Amino acid sequence: MQRRKFVIGMGALASGAAAAVGTGAFNIARVDRNMEVDIVDDGDAYLGLESSSKYAEEKDDGQLEIAFDGSIDGQNGDGLSDNANYVFTDVFSIHNNGTDEIAVTLSDSLDSIGWETEFPRAYYSFDKIGTTNDVNGDGDFTGGTADDGAFLAPGEELYVHFEFVGREAELENGRDDWPGSIGVYAEAKEDSN
Repeated sequence: MQRRKFVIGMGALASGAAAAVGTGAFNIARVDRNMEVDIVDDGDAYLGLESSSKYAEEKDDGQLEIAFDGSIDGQNGDGLSDNANYVFTDVFSIHNNGTDEIAVTLSDSLDSIGWETEFPRAYYSFDKIGTTNDVNGDGDFTGGTADDGAFLAPGEELYVHFEFVGREAELENGRDDWPGSIGVYAEAKEDSN
């Protein structure tokens, strides 16, 4: 009789310990798996960037470069006139090659999501604008954040346009206010899965 109690007691102790640590518990585990990562050109990346004009081109290193200074083949001019306004449409496109819906914006530095200047102004459209004088598009990136409406489902794209205003523009430091680099910032929407 006592032996049975001992056996039952051990069973109760064992299941109590299992409940405390969880079934199939272990202290250390190591599981090795293969992981493959590929470095691709901007156009093929999960956040794809592709030229759609003579003002942007994929360089030899696969990265997209934007230039309004005549340095890209096919540009006949060398830059912008002083005291003049310019609009460049369909400069480049942003593609969502990932698996979640994303919100996109532009920044002029890696640690900010806004522009420091009023111009150049960047705006976007979900379709090419072409040679129209549309300076509104579907939304504005300038001073915007990733929740300003520039949402891309997987497989979707948008086009980025620029407006430069030299006439009647009040720039604190003249053209030095214009950013020398532009970052594309994207984040998955919270409810995207």
